Amino acid sequence: MRVRHFHSIVVQLFLLCFIGMTLPVLVMGFLSYHKSSSIVEEQVSKVASLTITQVSDKLNLYFKKLDDSSMMVLNSKVIHNILKEQSKEKLYETTLKIQDGQDMLTSFMINSPEILDIYIFDVNRNNSVLTSDSLMSVPDQWDSDWYKAILEANGNTVWFGLSQSSYLKKTEMGFPVFGLGRAIRSWETGDIIGVMFFEIMGEVLIDELNRVQFGDTGYIYVTNDRNRYFYHPDSKQYGKESSLILPSQPTEYRRDNKSTLVIPERLDNGWDVVGVVPLEELTADSASIRKFTMWIALFCILAAMGMGYYVTRKIGNPLVYLSRLMRKGEDGDLTVRSRNVGRNEIGQLGRSFNNMIEQIDLLIARIAKEESEKKKAEIRALRYQINPHFLYNTLNSIRWMAKLNRTNDVDNAVTTLVQLLEGSVERNGVFIPLGEELALLHKYMIIQEYRYDNKISLNILCREDLKQVQIPRMLLQPIVENAIFHGIAPKDEDGSIDIEVDQNAHDIVIRITDDGIGMDEERLQQLLMNESERSNKGMTNIGLNHVHQTIQLYYGAAYGVSVTSIKNEGTKVLITIARSKGDAYVQSAIS
Repeated sequence: MRVRHFHSIVVQLFLLCFIGMTLPVLVMGFLSYHKSSSIVEEQVSKVASLTITQVSDKLNLYFKKLDDSSMMVLNSKVIHNILKEQSKEKLYETTLKIQDGQDMLTSFMINSPEILDIYIFDVNRNNSVLTSDSLMSVPDQWDSDWYKAILEANGNTVWFGLSQSSYLKKTEMGFPVFGLGRAIRSWETGDIIGVMFFEIMGEVLIDELNRVQFGDTGYIYVTNDRNRYFYHPDSKQYGKESSLILPSQPTEYRRDNKSTLVIPERLDNGWDVVGVVPLEELTADSASIRKFTMWIALFCILAAMGMGYYVTRKIGNPLVYLSRLMRKGEDGDLTVRSRNVGRNEIGQLGRSFNNMIEQIDLLIARIAKEESEKKKAEIRALRYQINPHFLYNTLNSIRWMAKLNRTNDVDNAVTTLVQLLEGSVERNGVFIPLGEELALLHKYMIIQEYRYDNKISLNILCREDLKQVQIPRMLLQPIVENAIFHGIAPKDEDGSIDIEVDQNAHDIVIRITDDGIGMDEERLQQLLMNESERSNKGMTNIGLNHVHQTIQLYYGAAYGVSVTSIKNEGTKVLITIARSKGDAYVQSAIS
């Protein structure tokens, strides 16, 4: 009893569910770790972003203070008076103005100790420069790059990056400096009358930025509006172009096979503060959790492999095998049988499948037999209609010859008719070689030549190998008969009928062409009407219609008769049949 219960699919599904229920617990553990790691990374990103924002705020305040100082100098009436061209002033008055300007610059530097020096260049007097010390001549400044950049800015603030050398004195300073410059415009004319340049010590700024770190390898850098380094932990990078195209928002990259978070922040002066945050270093504390989760995941994989093997061996494979057998059965292969007929429910399903296939096979065989008999009956019915039609027309021809007292012609016609009737009798089956069918047509034409005075010629073009093709008896005679009675006879002239047999791929194409009176479009459409559509049209198109039906019964709907005709020019009938014998189609139960 226990063994029987073990073979039950219910027990197997219970084992499957028991193992399957353990997997979600393991998966949830992994997802929990993944979620916790994501939260840690998110928090690290937020803290790093907040740090970058705080640094940006400090830099903005620092740069704004310097910019405000430059605005005070820019708007100083004293500076503007010094830069005005007043050639009539006395030396004493000029000296007083310069002294006032020096005092003002000195006060600015006292209030802003980070400012190393302030220079005011007189554009109208190229050799004049005002500093906090004295009026002096600074050579070769008018063609320098920074001087041109200030002039091109048209009064806007221009910032210059950190350098170990003085921008104006061009000597090593022993500490980094950076600069700020603006053009001074005349209040009256708006023309540039001077250039102001602040040389600023960078140590305080660098010390502040150096204190910002993210882990052991994370750092912060500042780039100007041309993506060149204003500040970098490596002083050798000052002024060089950054290889990183800054994203518009915090973005994670893979650098040196490590996950790195790049956080950009735009300063008010158009520069960028960028934090490079190594995520793996900042989330290193979760390594032990990750290892534990990996062991759990490994165990889950092994459990899943064991479960998959069990399900595949015990349940999956038999069901897949049975499904394949069902598909073969759907495709018509009724010889398939299931080998899995064990004691569990799948085995019972296999036995039921075998019984079902056997019953379907028997049912289809019975239906096929009935369909075969039905089609044979339909073909016989067509034959019984075609033969009287042929006999009626032939006897009618003999009757006309008898009325005309053409005794010899009647005798020959009756003899030929007897031969035709013997050829139409199905002693050796329904099918005969195409060559014999063509020979019967020659005999039929003998009878028609006795009836009509005008000469009717029959021209046949057929290869010898095609004469062995099997076709239904008396298939071509109704077509030739129609060509004579309805095509050539009404025009009271000599006529001809051409029969051409050709092979197209796997099909045989027979073309029967006459040079009779042809027919109009309305008559052409009535030729292949069925019985109900033909109504009381008589027997004028019974032969052609039944030839078409006979071909489709033997060979299928893809084959049959097509007719083309031109009024007063002639008619062409195209017969298409399969090269292989058509009785195999009749035996099929599926039409």
